[in-house]
Amino acid sequence: AVVSTQSTGRPRLLVTHVCRYMSTDVTPSEASIKAKLERSLKVKTIDVQDISGGCGAMFQIYVEAEDFNGMRPLQQHKLVKNILKEDVANMHGLTIKTQTTNR
Repeated sequence: AVVSTQSTGRPRLLVTHVCRYMSTDVTPSEASIKAKLERSLKVKTIDVQDISGGCGAMFQIYVEAEDFNGMRPLQQHKLVKNILKEDVANMHGLTIKTQTTNR
């Protein structure tokens, strides 16, 4: 919520959309994204976090996959975004971190 004053000088409360997921369980969106990546890539390590409080609006994704070997980071990120293109279209924010398996 945000307090604003209009020309009257009186405080006015503007209510903003707030989502909260009150569980430590994986959200359905997190599970769906993780499953899509695991089906499409040879994943060694994966972590998908809904950082919007459960709304599914912002995600942080970490993927370590054999498929990334020999690819530059930008190519790795494009591959992840292509796999998730339908999901990405509905997101407000996305952070992707990738890692090859040849360290």
